[in-house]
Amino acid sequence: MGGLLIADIKKLIKTKSLYVCMFITAALGVGMSLLYNFFWQERGQNIALWYAMMNQYGMSTDIIDDAFSQIPSQNLLSYVNIFLSDGALWLIGAPCICAFCSAEYNAGTYKNTVSRGCSRIKLFISKLLTALIELLIITFVYVAAGCITALPHVELTSSISAGQLVFMLIIYLTLLIASASVFILLTTIFRRSGFAVAAAIAAPMLIASLIQIASMADQSLSELSRYVLMNTFVTVSKSVTDGSGWTELLTGIGYIGVSVAAGAAIFYKREII
Repeated sequence: MGGLLIADIKKLIKTKSLYVCMFITAALGVGMSLLYNFFWQERGQNIALWYAMMNQYGMSTDIIDDAFSQIPSQNLLSYVNIFLSDGALWLIGAPCICAFCSAEYNAGTYKNTVSRGCSRIKLFISKLLTALIELLIITFVYVAAGCITALPHVELTSSISAGQLVFMLIIYLTLLIASASVFILLTTIFRRSGFAVAAAIAAPMLIASLIQIASMADQSLSELSRYVLMNTFVTVSKSVTDGSGWTELLTGIGYIGVSVAAGAAIFYKREII
């Protein structure tokens, strides 16, 4: 098993797609950080004025609160949280992982590995761990590029405790493992990166749209959107600071269990060409 995993990691390192994804991710992290800084420099000074005007006329400030919740505060931890939850990791990770894993089908190397006596379960687990490593690399590059760019104009203080920070990181790690598991499942089902990527990106958006439409009839249904894995990342920080976070953690664990079990079952039964 160890040799199989090392071989997959070596394949990953040699693939050009990993380095292309890392470059795009780093550029995106730098760009988003500069964009957030521009917002605070050019528009942040008017925030208090907007609140005062809306309060003066008895208007609800919920719209502004929701908009500002998508913008990091001027401290480093807030930037880390935004970069982990803004959806970019999902949108970049899906094509990177699906392209790498589907190449095994297209090149026919799965069959060669099976003929050498490697069990299908070990093959699946090795590919899953490699996909997770790739997603963690992309995550590190994105967060590091954005935070390094933000360092000159943010504070290093934090408003949450060390325990909350550790719990938040555990939840994010669980959700990243769940994401890698979903990408592997989709690749196992479709075998081609194009279909897998389309399903990974389109399915969450479609489900979220259906939930939004249904919530017009029953507002309580809007809570279901937090169980869409791509959206679960967004609620982690607020849930942890509110003294919760277990919903997001259990959601991630549930996705891991279902995705790994279904992916392994399909891979075990399906004929390898």
